[in-house]
Amino acid sequence: MAHFLSVANRKGGVGKSTTAVMLAHAFAAWGGKRVLVMDLDSQCNASLILMGGEAWSEARKKGLTISDYFFDLFDETYPEPRDFLAHNVGDVRQASGKPLAISLLPGSLMLEDVQGELYVKEARQSKDPEVVGQRVRGRLERLLRRFEQSYDVVILDCPPGLSFAALAALKIADRVIVPFRPDYVSQLAVDRIALLIEEKRNEADLADIPLADRRYACLANGVRPTGKDRLLIEEIGLLHPLLEAQIPHSDAIANAFDWEAQGKTIEEKYGAGAVPLRAVYDEIAHSFLMQRAA
Repeated sequence: MAHFLSVANRKGGVGKSTTAVMLAHAFAAWGGKRVLVMDLDSQCNASLILMGGEAWSEARKKGLTISDYFFDLFDETYPEPRDFLAHNVGDVRQASGKPLAISLLPGSLMLEDVQGELYVKEARQSKDPEVVGQRVRGRLERLLRRFEQSYDVVILDCPPGLSFAALAALKIADRVIVPFRPDYVSQLAVDRIALLIEEKRNEADLADIPLADRRYACLANGVRPTGKDRLLIEEIGLLHPLLEAQIPHSDAIANAFDWEAQGKTIEEKYGAGAVPLRAVYDEIAHSFLMQRAA
């Protein structure tokens, strides 16, 4: 049964999609896991990185994106849910040249519109907005879990907004990784996403949960070797669980997200960035094993 890992933050531009892709590569290449990536962000960055613009455009034309999946299976009548998945995606290869076991439910620019349509559809059964919202989110939760028997790890790339799909992804996640940039706006965004993950009303209620018992961990991303970055990271670490490993500001990592037809090993793909990525992967994978043991 799959372990669900959501990548989320209330702030855009912090590296959620790139973190989701890096972890997909790492779990498949170094962990030998069967990985499914679900792209819930209407910017579709994870999809473009993993399958390239041409293949993503083809999936959109064929109606094989996550918005099509939600709309067609909302009433759970579509006969072949697996038709919506793209397999062996990404330009990272094993040393033998074989593709990694990464599948993708491609993102869609229309995802927010489709969720609105699903809300209207469900509203025909009830006039209570809260009940309708709970029903829509509950159905999306079941759809996100649909493939859990076929994969070891399901990675959910969440949008910064509070869509039904994003809330469903946070609800079902065994663990949430919260990437952040070391700046003051990120501090506020981490505070806000933490309340959603732990389902608390305010920071006082959140503080009652020991850091070690929370479902999320913060990942410092784009870290520069400056005292200011270090201090901001330490401040976030006082209030939130923080991964020891960090992703540095690196041209090697930034350049790794251009899709290439010619496959490379993960070490070739990330260059010098493979070392910090390995540290992040090892720490997250270890926490997964600890959770399962508990």
